Amino acid sequence: MRRIEIRKKEFLVDGKPTCFRSGSMHYFRIHPDLWMDRLVKLKQCGLNTVESYLPWNLHEETEGSFCFSGGLDVERYVGMASSLGLMVILRPGPYICSEWDFGGLPAWLLNKPGLRIRCSNREYLDAVDRYFSVLLPRLRRLQWTEGGPVVLMQIENEYGSVGNDTRYLRHLYDFFRDSGITIPLFISDWGSATVMDSGSIPETLLTVNCPSHPGPFLDEMQKLRPETPEFVMELWSGVSHRWNAPYLRHGTQDVVQDVEEMLQRGNSFNFYMFHGGTSFGFLNGALRMGDRFEPYLNSYDTDALLDEAGNPTPKYFAVQKLIRRYCPDAETGAPAPSALRKFPSVEFTGSAELFDQLSALSEPIESVTPEPMERCGQNFGFILYRSSVSFREKSAPLSLRNLADEAWVYVDGKRYGSMVCNRNDSVPVPPGRLDILVENQGRVNMAMGENDRWNKGLDGVLIQSRRLYSWEMYPLALKDLSRLRFGPYNPSPAGPCFHRAEFVIGEVADTFIRIPCGTHGQLFLNGVNLGRYRVEGPQFALYAPAPLLKKGKNELIVFEVEGLRENRIEFLDHPDHAPFTEMIR
Repeated sequence: MRRIEIRKKEFLVDGKPTCFRSGSMHYFRIHPDLWMDRLVKLKQCGLNTVESYLPWNLHEETEGSFCFSGGLDVERYVGMASSLGLMVILRPGPYICSEWDFGGLPAWLLNKPGLRIRCSNREYLDAVDRYFSVLLPRLRRLQWTEGGPVVLMQIENEYGSVGNDTRYLRHLYDFFRDSGITIPLFISDWGSATVMDSGSIPETLLTVNCPSHPGPFLDEMQKLRPETPEFVMELWSGVSHRWNAPYLRHGTQDVVQDVEEMLQRGNSFNFYMFHGGTSFGFLNGALRMGDRFEPYLNSYDTDALLDEAGNPTPKYFAVQKLIRRYCPDAETGAPAPSALRKFPSVEFTGSAELFDQLSALSEPIESVTPEPMERCGQNFGFILYRSSVSFREKSAPLSLRNLADEAWVYVDGKRYGSMVCNRNDSVPVPPGRLDILVENQGRVNMAMGENDRWNKGLDGVLIQSRRLYSWEMYPLALKDLSRLRFGPYNPSPAGPCFHRAEFVIGEVADTFIRIPCGTHGQLFLNGVNLGRYRVEGPQFALYAPAPLLKKGKNELIVFEVEGLRENRIEFLDHPDHAPFTEMIR
């Protein structure tokens, strides 16, 4: 009879006292062809457990339609871990934070009148219950008690930092139990005992998240739960990175000191992250603190033990050495390096201007007023608002209401300016056909208690303080670019433009792709959106895993919003980012 028990300050796995040495790796941030490689390397470091969130906004991207295949086949991922003898911790949410768009909540929730997230609001709970009624039967089969490797599951995440609706937490707890989840359920939080207490219920195990120096966090937890095991559910190996911000590093020796403290205390811990991977496409989250809006990079290389391409860092070997010393029975090994290639540079050969290609990308939606993209059935990407303006003056000031996040303004195809959220900007425009292109750069995923606006796009346009009505809206999710029609390469398009290049390779390998001439845009490799590039950095090259490349001919498409400075694409055999800035601990 397989069982997981908590006896005072110990975890018992089939009656044996066990400390979990775990590492976070998110299956949805790793190409599925590389899952086994990353899992093997986790075990070779001396860890015995792997942990992952589950992203609701991918498993149910469209309301009522569920996906658990391909890169979202969590059961296959867990099965791979089990085949290696690893235990598994799952954190199904519904909210996961994780520097992931909207903290993993699906954007279609925003279309429900009266819905309030992360509380016992009936409309929200109905959506959560429907998702969990599909998800939890799949996870039930993976439990340790059912013969699987899953030993613990989390409900919600860091809830005490944003709210105190314990009725909501109890609803989630009861739903898990009623769905046949019998293994221990936990809640993780960080900060003071007050925060932890307001976001937990007695039936759950309480664990702590901390950027460094875990001892004081555990001491706070012990004030509330003195007779339960100590578990640092997030021991940060580094931090995530934002655009136009320093590229921070968490020193190796600092991490080693934290791990040694955990091993000496004899408590369980989970590296956040062990391997960060990549938030491909438009799935990065964002941070908003006051008037600051800062989207996260697509790279989720958090200065972790394995880098974005799956190669071990100095932290990996330092931690491995420490585990060998304190846990001589741990299984360790020599991790195989990931092959990285520098392919020859290529040039663009074709261009397709956005305003000429709208019919290939979108169907217009007519509306009296401009509406947020979610009202148009769109979750991610760009949206174009089109109308016409007429007045007697040569120009008039144009302003936007509730803009999120950045907009570019054009009249008769000519750019007249750009605007960003949280500023009372205006752009002078002449009469003519008005196009406003708005980019969704990521929904806020943390500090959610301070935010109440999640919609993307905009909901009003004013000319000389008068509202402008009668619009066409073109959702531009950019999921399928196959209908684009390219002409010759255009080095100086009037507006946003797609540029296309082809290249031929003999053997596939991981690589990093850099658009050294690009200003602001998205990069697509063989139809897959690798993510965003911005000239200000700190990320200057996007990771392209080998499984996305083809032996023979490959296609690159760049959607450049502001204009290329020269015609060149580079392939690197290493990451390219701003110099590291050491974190202050």
